[in-house]
Amino acid sequence: MKKTLKAAVIGVTAFFVSANATTDGFFKYEVIDALQINEEISTNPNNPLWEKAKSTEVTLYPQVSVRLNDKKANELIPKKEAVKAQVKAIYNDKNIAVYIKWKDNTPSVQPPFTTNQFADGVSIEFPNKFGKGITLPYVGMGDENHPVTVYLQKNVAGRDYQKVFVSKGFGSLTEVDTKNVDIVMTYDEKNKEWTAVFKRPLTDEYTDLKAGLVPIAFAVWDGNQYERDGNKSLSRWKFIRLNKFELDKDYVEYVSWGVPYVDWPEKGEDIGDPENGKKLFQQNGCAACHRAAEFQTAPLGMAPDLSDIGGIANAIYLKESIINPNDVIIRNLNINRHYMKTNPDRFKAYPNNSMYEWYIKTDGKKQSKMPAFTHLQEQDINDLVAYLKTLVDWKNFK
Repeated sequence: MKKTLKAAVIGVTAFFVSANATTDGFFKYEVIDALQINEEISTNPNNPLWEKAKSTEVTLYPQVSVRLNDKKANELIPKKEAVKAQVKAIYNDKNIAVYIKWKDNTPSVQPPFTTNQFADGVSIEFPNKFGKGITLPYVGMGDENHPVTVYLQKNVAGRDYQKVFVSKGFGSLTEVDTKNVDIVMTYDEKNKEWTAVFKRPLTDEYTDLKAGLVPIAFAVWDGNQYERDGNKSLSRWKFIRLNKFELDKDYVEYVSWGVPYVDWPEKGEDIGDPENGKKLFQQNGCAACHRAAEFQTAPLGMAPDLSDIGGIANAIYLKESIINPNDVIIRNLNINRHYMKTNPDRFKAYPNNSMYEWYIKTDGKKQSKMPAFTHLQEQDINDLVAYLKTLVDWKNFK
């Protein structure tokens, strides 16, 4: 009896040690500690207040899930490097401001009325709803069931290009009022760095950020690399810690599931075996639709490219996408990109190729074409996620 009790105590202790190790790493590398102040927040990045705020490094990866119809821009993607940004946050009783700084040796401005020169830019996004029981949105501007609010600043000649959008995925940006929003973006010629500060109310009609842990994602555009629209570098969902508000431990457990990530300087025990996950990726037909690593036979655009999904997707998002793909419906790109060169209509127009549609409609409701892999054992799912987390190589992108 004593031996059994002792073993149980050791088991419980090991669980809490493991849980603490997980959350310690999560808070160290995935969380931005916001500085709480009483005074007005300045959007001047050189204001002394920003020196007091803790800086967190965030890695942004080339977005390769989708591609532009621009041969020159696409040819540059395999040559790109990940972007390292320094991020800070400050808040008071009314507002929150987010600071982001990143290297760019070639500042780019978009002149008026041009179609072949592109601006440097930066954006942040927040889920419109988040918290316990709410799935993280698709990081690429949200999805059908989980809209986001996007704040965008671009370096455009002759005007201050500052926009706020609500989005449900590709091609769904809806511009909304920018009142009470202030964005500043400045370039440091000496250090070859852009710095931007985004300031908004803690609460508005789209998002309530009064929470202990707030999801946030970042994107930057390099105009010199022909980046615009979906061609950009972006982060996975990170999280701002607002100490004034209570931390929901259940939500922490949810969003920290599956750490560590490949860009952590310190690695801990992983959730599964990536090698077995790779085998499962092959055995379950994932490579028939998705491109990733050495798996490059799927038709371009048939499904999102997963070449660097390990950098831009949170582990819990990957797990939920495997188990319940209908929860996060990603919008198609323009379906007119692909045609069936058979059976033209009476106007001699070719029909769209349905192979490139990412969802179908059943009784008016969108359903993902990807099946739910509920037949997999829990450890197999963990192994598959562990493999997907290793994918941060976009050198095979075409």
